[in-house]
Amino acid sequence: MAIAAAGCERIRDSFAERTGSPATPSSPPVQPQSIHLFFGNPSNAVQDENTPDNFLIIGEGSAISYSDTNGTPNWISWRTVKSDLGPSLRRPDFRPDPRLPEWYKRIVSTDYSGSGYDRGHMVPSADRFGDVRLNEETFIMTNIVPQTPALNQYPWEKLESYARGQARRGFDVYQIAGVYGNKGILRNKVVVPSNCWKIIAVLPRGTTEANRRTRIIAVDMPNEDNIESQPWERFRTTIRQVEERTGYDFFSSLPRELQDELETRFEISNAN
Repeated sequence: MAIAAAGCERIRDSFAERTGSPATPSSPPVQPQSIHLFFGNPSNAVQDENTPDNFLIIGEGSAISYSDTNGTPNWISWRTVKSDLGPSLRRPDFRPDPRLPEWYKRIVSTDYSGSGYDRGHMVPSADRFGDVRLNEETFIMTNIVPQTPALNQYPWEKLESYARGQARRGFDVYQIAGVYGNKGILRNKVVVPSNCWKIIAVLPRGTTEANRRTRIIAVDMPNEDNIESQPWERFRTTIRQVEERTGYDFFSSLPRELQDELETRFEISNAN
């Protein structure tokens, strides 16, 4: 047991050194800056172990609000550009997140075994094929939620592929994805969400702020069986509707007029 504990400590120290995120933060809550917080911090997550259901993780490849009660992220935000992509990599093992405080529940890959649900990536592995280390980060369990195969392997994956296509064309693609609802609990540890949502902003290369010309795609997909034949476009919605269903506040730092314009936009063009 002592050897295992020492090994976990080395993993946490290594991860913290690489990402700049402490494994067990004890400092006062702060609001750090990150390229991955393009949409802001919609739940006001903080790097404070005493907020276990809105715990902020700033990683090298994403920013996460994590819920210890649910055993899943509330939301994850990240940027994908052309250099992040590449040929397929060897699939690493899923592993617990060493950045979480030690007293949080330890979610492992086998908590999903036999459940009928996929280990659904929020940040897709293929969004990080250009960097082995960042690809490994997508297999940490704080990036994983229970998704039906019909959702994960079909409309959700088609939208992921579409977003990567925009990055290959040279756009900077900012995404935030998350879950809500409760369909049950796996092994008394992991809540199965009723819905998975995602917001995508497509910007010219090098653009770091949203403006009136920013392309917005928002979807809210049911975590159900028998939707494999549905195109992802079937589940389009608006940012405002996602806010109403989750209680989050996106783009809160933008001027109110621009925020309202982006959050009520329902784009159907340029979807191929």
